[in-house]
Amino acid sequence: MALKITSLAHVNINVTDLEKSEKFYTELLGLKVSKKYEGGVVWMNFGEYVEDDRHLGYHDIALYKVPNKLPADYRKTAGMNHVAFRLATPEDVDRAAIFLKENGVKILKGPETHKEDLDHYLYLEDPDGNVIELVSNTGGGYKLR
Repeated sequence: MALKITSLAHVNINVTDLEKSEKFYTELLGLKVSKKYEGGVVWMNFGEYVEDDRHLGYHDIALYKVPNKLPADYRKTAGMNHVAFRLATPEDVDRAAIFLKENGVKILKGPETHKEDLDHYLYLEDPDGNVIELVSNTGGGYKLR
């Protein structure tokens, strides 16, 4: 019998410059730092967690400092292809494209709409070349079981 996974807990992203990446994910993408080990790891979330006196690192995304950059052919090797963050409206995706371009972020594709699921999307790269997708549904939402 297969497992019954209830949700995605978090994604950890390897980065070579932890400070530069923290600035990108907080100042441009709006994530909140919940905990960090200087020079090693930064845990971040979307702001949905209530902080308490335990100072736990509740996170949706974690940045891990690594010594090596992505290989040139990383999109042709096994591993994670991209991470997608959902925005509230398709117009938010369009506004994000303008804001990110103005801030020197490399846009790979979009904004456009996927024919497979009607998500309006934008693909971009973080400072290390990790691919991020910003999406918002245009088809009236998803039907859940």
